[in-house]
Amino acid sequence: MPTHRVPKSPVLALTATAMALVAMFGDRGSFTVLTTTAAIVGLIPWALVAGGVQVPLWAFAVVVLGAAAVIVVGDSNGGGLFPAIMIIVVVTRATGNRAAVAATVSATLAMVVIRAVVEGSAYENGTVFFFSGAVISLLAGRLLRKQEALTAEVRAMHELTREHAAIAERTHIAREVHDIVAHSLTVVMLHLTGARRALPVDPQRADEALARAESVGRSSLDSIRQMVVLLRGRSGTPSAAAGPPPGVADLAELIEHSRSGGLMVDTDIALDGHELDAAQQLVVYRVVQESLSNVLQHSPGARCRVTVRPPMVIVINEPAPTALPTANAATRPRSGLGLIGMAERARATGGTFRAGPTTAGGWRVAVELPDANQATTHEDAWAATT
Repeated sequence: MPTHRVPKSPVLALTATAMALVAMFGDRGSFTVLTTTAAIVGLIPWALVAGGVQVPLWAFAVVVLGAAAVIVVGDSNGGGLFPAIMIIVVVTRATGNRAAVAATVSATLAMVVIRAVVEGSAYENGTVFFFSGAVISLLAGRLLRKQEALTAEVRAMHELTREHAAIAERTHIAREVHDIVAHSLTVVMLHLTGARRALPVDPQRADEALARAESVGRSSLDSIRQMVVLLRGRSGTPSAAAGPPPGVADLAELIEHSRSGGLMVDTDIALDGHELDAAQQLVVYRVVQESLSNVLQHSPGARCRVTVRPPMVIVINEPAPTALPTANAATRPRSGLGLIGMAERARATGGTFRAGPTTAGGWRVAVELPDANQATTHEDAWAATT
């Protein structure tokens, strides 16, 4: 019989104690030295398990069945079958090994048969009753085992759900931090670079660039504070202290910041009667923000066009002018986190995302938001901008 951990169950321990008492006092003449000694020995494994000692299942079963056999066969006391029937529940619950379960059931039934043969009767000594008890104990042990297995699966699923929720929350935080900080720092760095170059020849222009960098930095800091408030609130909705999330109405300021950083941006923004919810407006804002940030980093000086006509959001930039110092931006490895974040945002609202180079050597980003009343498909819009 394989070694398994016997479950620590106060109910089973108390039941075993009660059955040992039945064996000792259940009938006249049953209270003998042999029965009492065997019953006490049979309770030792239960006491050890109740005290937190791990007893191998095979040793547990051998001791209990041995004590029961002494009571039933050695002292002709049918009360010893009660502890034997109880051990069937324990073994069946603790292991799925069929050989172990069959050996335990067979040993118990063998005691029943031996007692019936010795007494020469299968009716007056409760043979049918003990046979039925053994079968019921077998079924009870299997049910307990299945219940514990299902409980373990539910707990595992609960832990897995918690892990997935934690991963989703970390992904959300990383995406928000990337979208807010990456764009703002890109614009700030461009202004600082411009200020450093203009300082020797045009201090006033350098001061203006520094002022714009300060303004963008403060705006970024406010956005980070809003995000922290939302994360601490755990409500999933903006609070009055945090302020509403950015949307289509904030695109003008966003584009103006990019223009002030030296990016040439053409716009075509029109809702045309479409009403976007807060989640969709946030997707539009973040997609445009990340796209402009990528142009500033990887194609400085390139002209780009922002088109927002729901359900489509398209940002296309031309190749960077060769005369501009783009070597650093071109050789800098791209992590792709911005593209991943835009794709995740689009999918979260049921939309689609696509990005790739244009035939002219530029870059194109297209997001299609869900809109049942719009006939234009994502493939049509993508092909139209090739």
